[in-house]
Amino acid sequence: MTASAVVVRRSVLGRACPACEETRCVDPAECLYFLTSRPWADCSECAGSGWAGEDDCLSMFCWACNGSGLVEHTARSIVHATVSARPHARLLAHIERLTAEVSDSVAVAA
Repeated sequence: MTASAVVVRRSVLGRACPACEETRCVDPAECLYFLTSRPWADCSECAGSGWAGEDDCLSMFCWACNGSGLVEHTARSIVHATVSARPHARLLAHIERLTAEVSDSVAVAA
């Protein structure tokens, strides 16, 4: 029997929220506050890609950002750090998803 290539597919939804580092936020309102009130930039370990290095066999996502590609920065350190296109799109997707969840929960409570 010949060997065949193993193809692993993982959804982008498997990437963690940069604020709480969970794939699904337990408290969307708190995460939304953190994502919109603090400066974020590309993760220094994975350069914003979110993927683990070739020498990391424990996870397919970066150990520092859990695949989000983003890390929180201080006001002074963000001067030289930028958010590249893909992590920025993931950040906006997290914000949109959390905004919808928070507005849905407020509508149900009212």
